[in-house]
Amino acid sequence: MNRNAKIRNRAITCMAAAALAAWAHGAGADDKTVSVEPVPAYPTFTQWVSSVVVALPPTAPAANTIRTIAFASSGAVQAAHFEPAPVILGVPELPLAGDDLAQAARNWGSRLNYQGMHMSLVVLDARGARRELRPASSPIQPGEAFKIRITATFPAVASVDQVQGDIWYGRRSGQVYPAAGMSVQMNAGETVELPLNPSEYFVMDRNPDERLLLSVRHAKALGEARSTQPVYRQDGSGGSSYLQLVPRGDYPAIEQIVSATR
Repeated sequence: MNRNAKIRNRAITCMAAAALAAWAHGAGADDKTVSVEPVPAYPTFTQWVSSVVVALPPTAPAANTIRTIAFASSGAVQAAHFEPAPVILGVPELPLAGDDLAQAARNWGSRLNYQGMHMSLVVLDARGARRELRPASSPIQPGEAFKIRITATFPAVASVDQVQGDIWYGRRSGQVYPAAGMSVQMNAGETVELPLNPSEYFVMDRNPDERLLLSVRHAKALGEARSTQPVYRQDGSGGSSYLQLVPRGDYPAIEQIVSATR
C-alpha cells in the first residue's frame, strides 16, 4: 500500500470515528441508557441477512414473454459530471452499537449506528426457466436478462439510473427505473426485485461506457441529512452486503454501479 493510500485510509477511519462519536453523543442526549458495546458489525449483519432476506424461488416466475427496460439514448449526454459515492471492499473498523443491539440479528433497529443493504443480481438463464444469484463482484454478461434484488435494514426509496461515458468522465443520462420522478418504496426488511413486474428485466449490451446506478436511500436522506460516510461492501457467493455508518441526525444512502463484462 503506497503512502497516499495509507493517508486516505487513515482519513476515512478518522471520519468514521468522528461520526461514531457524534452518534454516541446524540444517542446519549436522547436516551441516557444507551451504551456502546464492542460488537463487530458484519457478523451480526450476516446473521440478519440469513434470517430476514427472502430466499430466491428455484424457478423463474411464469411469464409469457420477457420484456426489457429501455435505456436512454446513446447520443450526447447533457448532464452533470457523475462521481460515484465511495464504496470500500472490506469491513468497518468501528463496532456496531445501539440500544437495540441484542435484537439486531433478527430485527435491525433504526437506532443502531450502522444501516445496511443486501443486494443480489438475479440472472435469468438462456431458456428463461431458472435464475441465478450473483454478487456485485460478478459482472453481467452482455445480453443477459437480470433483476436487482435488494433488502435494506431501513425504510427506503430505490431507483435505477443510467450512467454513460468512461469510468472517469461518466454522466447520468436519465432514470431507467421506475419512470422519471418516481421511486420504489420499500419497508425495512422487505425484499424486492427491480423491475417489479415479473416479466420485466434489465439487459445490457456490449457498450463498455454504459452502466446502471442503483440508488437505495432513506426518504429523508437529502441535502445535509444524507450520510456522507463511506459504504463498506462484502461479496458472497450469491450476493453482496453493504454497511454504512450513519451519525445521529443523518440518514443512510447506498449506491452501487452495475456494469456488463467488457
